[in-house]
Amino acid sequence: MGRKHKYSNGKRRKPCVVVGAVKKHFARTASVSVDDYHFEIKQEVVDELKNNAQCEGNELCGVLMGTQVGNNLYRISKISPPCIKSHARCGCERDAAMANRFIEEDYNQSEYTRFYIGEWHTHPEDNPTPSSIDYSSIKDNYQSASLVVPFLIMIIVGTVSFHISIYNGDKFVKIDPKVV
Repeated sequence: MGRKHKYSNGKRRKPCVVVGAVKKHFARTASVSVDDYHFEIKQEVVDELKNNAQCEGNELCGVLMGTQVGNNLYRISKISPPCIKSHARCGCERDAAMANRFIEEDYNQSEYTRFYIGEWHTHPEDNPTPSSIDYSSIKDNYQSASLVVPFLIMIIVGTVSFHISIYNGDKFVKIDPKVV
């Protein structure tokens, strides 16, 4: 599950938060407490993820778009279609250019309310468990991507259930977002 973004070219960019048209930077040196945040996921997103479940064939992967809907309340509101550069039964490399086009187009179409919030991919197992590559990819993206929020969400779609966790720059915490 290779994750590549337009900002993963080795140059470190300062993390920022966009408030209106103003970018504000947050410090990556201190991780945020996951307990301070709450998460929701739209039913349409759940349905799309289920439609991509890997019952047979190769892994699929893409990006998650989210919105801030309240004070420290974030909603996973849209997923990209599969953005695949190469893939196999147990592995997927995301096409960075395709993913970045989707992110930019969706950001503009949403009138700047939806932003990149994480990654999704499939596993050929009922109840998916993240691999070391999955963890590494999210950690690398956290360090290299230009983020709007101080965390990244990882969703792994299994054939029966999902694994959903958040990475805050320090650790992964499994979450169970409310379906809305």
